Amino acid sequence: MLGKPLGILLITVSFFGGFLLMGGNLLSLWHPSELVVILGLALGTFFASTPVYVWASSMRFLGRYFAGESVTKTLYSDTLGLLEELARLSRSSGVLTLEKHVIDPDNSPIFLRYSSVLKHKPLKKFIVDNLSYLLLNPPQSQNFQHHLEDQVEDICESMMEVPMSIGKVADWLPGFGIVAAVLGVILTMEMLGGDMDVARIGTAIGAALVGTLTGVFFAFAVLAPFVHAVEVMIRQDRSLLEMTAAFLSAYSNGVSPSLAIEIGRQRVPPQFEVPREEG
Repeated sequence: MLGKPLGILLITVSFFGGFLLMGGNLLSLWHPSELVVILGLALGTFFASTPVYVWASSMRFLGRYFAGESVTKTLYSDTLGLLEELARLSRSSGVLTLEKHVIDPDNSPIFLRYSSVLKHKPLKKFIVDNLSYLLLNPPQSQNFQHHLEDQVEDICESMMEVPMSIGKVADWLPGFGIVAAVLGVILTMEMLGGDMDVARIGTAIGAALVGTLTGVFFAFAVLAPFVHAVEVMIRQDRSLLEMTAAFLSAYSNGVSPSLAIEIGRQRVPPQFEVPREEG
């Protein structure tokens, strides 16, 4: 949680502080017209090149980015606890007793004990969907493990649309900065001839250069770190889903709840390792 505020602070202080140490005036970097051109082109191309669901997914990842890590040791521990409780219930009272919990997980007394799982919507949907599938008593000819693997792949590929789309915009931003700079140069050229105001021409050239600077800054100091952070989130989500899939696959093959949980626990990444007494 500390890393993001510290990183943002370092970026801001390094950029503006370094400029001040060079003897610069911060007001010389403030050109709203350049921001309108660059950010307007960036948003416009993002909207024009991506479907609406990617816009919504981008906003969700932005919320996760500023809210802090959503995949934690607690979430892994809660997921294992939820899965074990559901498995033991089905073993003691029959698999059909899971139906009421699967139909309405938000009001299930078992799911409500693991609020972090309910908050992680892709994980909750993955658990509910696949338990619902098992409740339909699919034939043995259906390879459930491959079905789970395909789902994880599809979910992560869908998530990857966000960093891929925003990464494209980051690639284009330096070009948008050049567009703003060229517009500034065009205005500067109109000032040449006759009684030229050298100071005004110098200010116009400076504004044009700020356009290039702004495009590069937003590309590499704003969007690029966000894109990488989203990719890390997706890799963490994949690991969480793969752990859940390992449990569900074992559960579907009739192994004991204790062994199914152990199989799932062994898929937990080292940084989120859950001690056995917590499972």
